[in-house]
Amino acid sequence: MFSRQGLLQTWNDVRGYFIFACILFFASMFVGGSSDAPVDWMNGQLREIQKLRESIEGTDNPERAMFFLILGKNLLASLMAMGFGIVGAIMPIAVLVSNGMLIGYFISLVAHSDKNVWGVVAKGLLPHGIIELCAIFLACAFGVRFGITFIRGIWRSLTGKSEPWQPFARTASGAIPGIAAIVILLTVAAIVESTITYWLASS
Repeated sequence: MFSRQGLLQTWNDVRGYFIFACILFFASMFVGGSSDAPVDWMNGQLREIQKLRESIEGTDNPERAMFFLILGKNLLASLMAMGFGIVGAIMPIAVLVSNGMLIGYFISLVAHSDKNVWGVVAKGLLPHGIIELCAIFLACAFGVRFGITFIRGIWRSLTGKSEPWQPFARTASGAIPGIAAIVILLTVAAIVESTITYWLASS
């Protein structure tokens, strides 16, 4: 499972889904930045993020509070996207689309303001975002594969195919080192966001 061969097999299994997750996310960013985006919903999400930021600012140690809040929320969202992907892959796709649209909308707001959009992205998104997105893409890749292999397993069982659940079982086995990688990536991302990104955004 954690052997080099096992990890390579796991990556080969989810690589196509990982690429799909990347494409869907960045396509959703373009939708979020377009004039046809659901503005009311996204404004509501941004207000909730602002409220969380204000609550963090009011603590004795904002960096520590930010670390635990960000890590907890991202871990919960990633593990739910992975686990609940078994239900037709709906959850991971929803996570990718909603987050992609929200980031695209945020960037479009910055672009239409007096702020330097590249400066805001470089300071507020890139330091932690690259690491965090890798974890989310990986979690959603497993979630989509869970959903597809589960549906295929049911179909193959009904049609009498041999070893109908083998791909699903392999996905479940590979998800264990996948979860370990996600936890490590999200922990590093939370450290970066609560320190480097926080300091850059405050400067």
